[in-house]
Amino acid sequence: MFEVELSRIDTFRNLVKALSVIVDEGTFHMDEAQVKLLAMDPSHVAMVDFELPQEFFDKYTCEGENRLTINIGEFLKFLDRVDRDEQVKIRLDQENARLIIRCKRGGHTRRFIMPVLEPLDEEVPQPKIFFKASSRILTHSLRRAIRDSSLVSEHVKMEVSGDNFKVSATGDMGSAQSDWERDSDELLDLKAEEDSSATFTLSYLQDIVNAVAASSEVATLELSTDMPIKMDFELPQGRLIYYLAPCIGV
Repeated sequence: MFEVELSRIDTFRNLVKALSVIVDEGTFHMDEAQVKLLAMDPSHVAMVDFELPQEFFDKYTCEGENRLTINIGEFLKFLDRVDRDEQVKIRLDQENARLIIRCKRGGHTRRFIMPVLEPLDEEVPQPKIFFKASSRILTHSLRRAIRDSSLVSEHVKMEVSGDNFKVSATGDMGSAQSDWERDSDELLDLKAEEDSSATFTLSYLQDIVNAVAASSEVATLELSTDMPIKMDFELPQGRLIYYLAPCIGV
């Protein structure tokens, strides 16, 4: 038994959009306290670690532990049909292997049904990486720097060096660089055991940051040289963390 209710769909829909940029099909794990998803993109370049507590929802009912495997892109299509002023109820019908989305406003009710998929056999391991540097930065500042980088290259370098955090890109069309000093208003915190840098595929970063900008105002980026980056986007409730593998030799 799993059922939730929401009076405003926008926040939840934005979070599902943030998941959909890297996950095609995902298995959500639900218990009495929370909904969780740990999933990788099809090419195993990016991973998302997502959690929403029961307090996020207006009503939350979950008996025991449940699993829900769905096509997240298709789920988002149904959520996009929900109006802001509609009360939404989402219920898992395990017996008939389907997810029911009911939208109600006044005396009018709409209902969507989508199939539930077979649970994914693949177990996604929690990354174990020792990070040497971190920067806590405004999400819109990070987004701007990545958009700047997209003008000149398909790859972007992130670097913590001394008292600076840098995002840079170089290509045939020129170069772009954003450099924040430790006392910058946009850089909220900077820590470094040692200078660290890595280069990443820009399209992944751009998709992720564009999608999360509506949900998170602050991001903590953790780095080690030529290792995956951890991007923790702060939410009012819950957890939204991405890991992205580096491009070596670029």
